[in-house]
Amino acid sequence: MAGATLSPGLGLSTGRGQMAALSPAAAAVSRTMLAQTANGFTGPQTIAMLPGTITRERAPSLGPPSRLRSGADAIGYIFVFLRGKVAAGKRRRRLGEERDGAATLLASAIRDLGTTVLRDGVQHPDLTGLLEAIGRAEAQREGALADLAASEHQKEVEEARLAERETTLEAEWKAADSASRAADEVLRAATAENEAAGARLRRVRDERARLEREADAAAMQPGGETRIVHLKHESEGLLAEARTLEEQTSRLDKHLADLRDRSAALRATAGAARSKLDEATATRRQAASAMAASISGHVRERADAEREAASLTEQLGRATLQARPAVSSLLSVYQRVDRLQETIIDREGELAALERAAAHYDARKLFTGVALVLFLIGAGVAGVWFGLHR
Repeated sequence: MAGATLSPGLGLSTGRGQMAALSPAAAAVSRTMLAQTANGFTGPQTIAMLPGTITRERAPSLGPPSRLRSGADAIGYIFVFLRGKVAAGKRRRRLGEERDGAATLLASAIRDLGTTVLRDGVQHPDLTGLLEAIGRAEAQREGALADLAASEHQKEVEEARLAERETTLEAEWKAADSASRAADEVLRAATAENEAAGARLRRVRDERARLEREADAAAMQPGGETRIVHLKHESEGLLAEARTLEEQTSRLDKHLADLRDRSAALRATAGAARSKLDEATATRRQAASAMAASISGHVRERADAEREAASLTEQLGRATLQARPAVSSLLSVYQRVDRLQETIIDREGELAALERAAAHYDARKLFTGVALVLFLIGAGVAGVWFGLHR
């Protein structure tokens, strides 16, 4: 495209922030200006701003441009516009990253300035209040650290004590439960023995009753004396066995009663030991939760104090930057802060200039080019369709 002279309406000057818009990277963006065309139409017109190139006003053409050339220029303007947008986006991202990085470094430098003031013990009337507030925040942080250490030590001691108590109660419960189970085994064995003796005693009694009935029946028969004598002999033997079984069952009944009482007592002891163990376990868990909550509270207090101290240190750095006490150890930090501030201002100016440059473009020419491209595409599709369906 033909060159043109920069008009004063662009507002470009020789300042550092505005001249940044003419840098080689920004020159790739779509540059525009207002130019008077030969046919009397006034509008933004894109020009190429290359380094070291002096643009001149478009010389009036000897005749009106042909429609074909105007259409080609309009279509070419689409690619110029898109290329300018892409270049502007890349430069905008780079400038934004540089500005954000400088802002991060500036915040760090301000904190370093406050830390240097605290380390060197710089005194200034404008800094007295902040220094006292930082001292209180540091004292609060130290107190929180001391409380945190004490709580952690108490937690360890209490956990050890509760764990030892829980271990002791668990051993007691296991011993009581084992004794209760052993007593239940003995009780079951004695109960089985007693039931067996009772069953044998019932059979002996039934057998004696049968023999007595047979003896009565033999007494009523002639010549049954011998049979009667034999039955009485067997009945006497069963009677002796029945007496022995009765003594055994009586003794087993007393023994079973003692075993039942002992088993019940051992079962109650095991139950009480289990209850104590469960209570100790619950107490340990509650104590652990309470101590963890206490430690978390002290951790929050320490974090709050550290955040407050960091915020006050940053405020101290900003106040020091405003007061600028003449201390040799702070001069290098002053210079670094000034350089970073200048960098941020420069990048902000370049971004503003980039936005202004990107806002100027020939909308009519762009829309004309888009319309022509769409028309050509439509005409091509229509031609292909007509050729296929002819």
